[in-house]
Amino acid sequence: MLDPASAALREIATPALIISREALDRNIEHMANLAAAAGVALRPHAKTHKSADIAKQQMLAGAVGIACATVPEVEHLAGQGLDRLLLTGPIAERGKAARLARLNRQCDLESVVDHVDQVKMLSAANSGSDRPLRLLVDTDVGQARTGIVEVAAGVHLAQAIARTPDVEFAGIQGFAGQAQHILDEAGRRSEAAAAANTLKELAAALAAAGLPPGCISGSGTGTSSFDFVGPYTELQVGSYVFMDADYARLEQDGGELPFAHSLFVLSTVVSNNRPGQVTVDAGTKALAVNGPAPTRFAGVPAGTSYRFAGDEHGILDLPPGGEAPAIGSRVLVEASHCDPTVNLFSRYHALDGDGGVSVWPIGARHL
Repeated sequence: MLDPASAALREIATPALIISREALDRNIEHMANLAAAAGVALRPHAKTHKSADIAKQQMLAGAVGIACATVPEVEHLAGQGLDRLLLTGPIAERGKAARLARLNRQCDLESVVDHVDQVKMLSAANSGSDRPLRLLVDTDVGQARTGIVEVAAGVHLAQAIARTPDVEFAGIQGFAGQAQHILDEAGRRSEAAAAANTLKELAAALAAAGLPPGCISGSGTGTSSFDFVGPYTELQVGSYVFMDADYARLEQDGGELPFAHSLFVLSTVVSNNRPGQVTVDAGTKALAVNGPAPTRFAGVPAGTSYRFAGDEHGILDLPPGGEAPAIGSRVLVEASHCDPTVNLFSRYHALDGDGGVSVWPIGARHL
């Protein structure tokens, strides 16, 4: 982990979002190597980092494209020169459909649908284009959020896409969000297998109907090790670049997931009057509240724990006999849930091994 007392961190106003370049680069390379060995493509999800700088690193490492959660994320990355973008959630607004159609003229774009009305809307928006908008059938594989819920409905939707002008059937998507954070490995593997079987069944039915899916997209960091064996042609992994307190709890091969923690919130000790605890300037406006409390720190004794203490403050409870850090000391706190924690900041401070600092804008923040 980075040293919070280093000269580079000492000059950064807190709270601030810090990246260890060494750990980030190692995570990107490791996931790329795993995918290459399995013969499966990567389409990392930008909803985790919302950064063109990181997306470009993922593409340089061999990713076939980037997944996006929102239309503004697609617009931001396309505006930064990135291509092969996939919008992973269905839309239902004509204005957003028009924006996608404009983007489709600018870059290689794909989107998902789970209802024929969305197909009609996107076809109308893309009317007259010399490039059909490529569409994937979004499939509910257990999360019960979006997607078709029956194989027959998926076939009918793909057939509707195939006969509709200005759009093109490109494949299927199934994201098992409900599986990503199951703590025990056996339970997570079982849920991932159920999701994969749903996609296999749909793919077989589509092939029988003369519409074999060219792409089967899905998965995530928590189930990626199980999903490299298929039926996926590409994995939408996201949190592996950073890791967080939630993913740190997952079991795999008798240990943790094989990725390093690269994302931290830098904070400052602002009060240490109460025995056994100190107060830092990182509260709910610096750490997402929809994940477990952080358990990894630098700059405080081992065994320290964190609890929220308001918008601007957090309490670090020290272990028995633990020496309280002095006022003004810097403390690195791991992200609670990386995606929404990132959304609280406008920029990263990325530190390399020589102490150099690069500032990367979080360009798709709040989008």
